Amino acid sequence: MTFTTWRRRDIGMLILALAWLGWSIAVWQQAAVITWFDQAIALPLHHSPQWFQTAMVSYTHFGDPRNITMITTMIGVLLILSRESKAAVFFWINTWILAGYGNYFVKQLIQRPRPTAWRLVQIGGYSYPSGHSTTTTVLVGSLLVIAYDLLKSRQLKRWLFGLGVAIILLMMISRIVVGVHYPSDTVGGLMLGTCLTYLSLRVSQGHRRGNFKFKTHHQS
Repeated sequence: MTFTTWRRRDIGMLILALAWLGWSIAVWQQAAVITWFDQAIALPLHHSPQWFQTAMVSYTHFGDPRNITMITTMIGVLLILSRESKAAVFFWINTWILAGYGNYFVKQLIQRPRPTAWRLVQIGGYSYPSGHSTTTTVLVGSLLVIAYDLLKSRQLKRWLFGLGVAIILLMMISRIVVGVHYPSDTVGGLMLGTCLTYLSLRVSQGHRRGNFKFKTHHQS
């Protein structure tokens, strides 16, 4: 990839990071535009058909910490068995460290209470940003990075990208439907997860393919 291409992407991600920072400050200050946005998105979803709400309750649990740990562990092991241990470490660092601690740190800074008017599942902690949205974005984004590294078919890459976007959007919607997050929480999680994934992508460039090789010292 050329330097010019990276520079354009870096500028784009810098703009996104600044947008996320502005969005987070607006949430922290309880800006009127955030309140309007949350109400405009949440009310229709809270009045969605019963079958859809039931499906979202089931879907949202895929993003629970225990399930995420199981899913990411299995994916990492499969990568190692496929002789892609570098990709496995890239994947685990992103999902277990960057997403988990990054989201926790921002939650402690903002300390936004969760919505209480509508609740289909019970959960504690702070609301912004949505941990499920952040983690799902990082998980899917990291898998897409690995897929783009390993696959050659452009059509398959496009299909996987579309599937990944759908998985993330459904997780964001599910958190609103079950009433544990405001829409602005999920948008904040999406932006944070995207920035974290891109940061890891840049740092690990050229170091995600193949197995780690350790030097062995033979005694004569």
